[in-house]
Amino acid sequence: MLRYGIDGTGGLLPARTGESAAVTVLTAEEYRQQAGERGGRLLRAIGSIRYSRAEVYAGGVQGVLRFPDKSGKKEPHLALGFRLDREGLTLVESVGRLHDLAERLAGRMPAEAGADRVLLLLAEQESEEDILYLQHIENRLEALEEDILAKGGEKAVETLLDCRKKLSELNAHYEQLSALGGVMGEEAGELVRDPAAWQRFGNMMWRLKQYASLLREYAMQLREVWQAQQDARQNRVMSILTVVTTIFLPLTLLTGWYGMNFANMPELRWRYGYPAAIAAAVVIAAAEIVYFKKKKML
Repeated sequence: MLRYGIDGTGGLLPARTGESAAVTVLTAEEYRQQAGERGGRLLRAIGSIRYSRAEVYAGGVQGVLRFPDKSGKKEPHLALGFRLDREGLTLVESVGRLHDLAERLAGRMPAEAGADRVLLLLAEQESEEDILYLQHIENRLEALEEDILAKGGEKAVETLLDCRKKLSELNAHYEQLSALGGVMGEEAGELVRDPAAWQRFGNMMWRLKQYASLLREYAMQLREVWQAQQDARQNRVMSILTVVTTIFLPLTLLTGWYGMNFANMPELRWRYGYPAAIAAAVVIAAAEIVYFKKKKML
């Protein structure tokens, strides 16, 4: 358990034994022991709810902050439950990231800040490089578009599915954070000292949501472009096969005739019958090739 007080300049200082703490950081097990049955709902939310949310109840606000991974790992970068009431802010962490909370927020806390500002700064800190991450995804999609148009994008499907999955996750994530900012800025009442700061955070998350939505639509359009490229390639292959089949169809008929054992077969006993059949096949094939080229089918 970590307990902090807020000094006059807005910084966090470890609370002494016996002093009330404005911010308390607990593990899930410590919170279970401290809150008992009353804390079961928050603990279940940390383990099962995929995105962030906040709920106002009598005398406080309770919710979950969950940030998706942006480094390629499978587990969330940060997931924590929080409860804000008149006694202060309680944070319940699940990934062991808040052991250095005071150092993480050093120089960020404004003077006369309340406990709610700690929660806001954590959310802002975990989201401050998201615009760069979205730009990285956009660069990947642009490079993929060039590859699709130039080379057909043989491995485009895997990249597109990965980007679309991540963008769908981020789109929902930013929508939830935007809603959380609205709840904290409009419904938390006197528990929040600077509602405008939460509103600004909510607006910023909404803009990130719109950016993620645009990139997701871009990825879907690239999927359609890739599919059109594959269809065009398949059509070209089928066209070539059709032309080849058409060229050899009369030759097949010709060889079928000359493959039958009839006594009165034309040119059967003619000295130049066999070369004449070969010449006829060549002339027929050459005439068909010329015709198909004029029709731009080859």
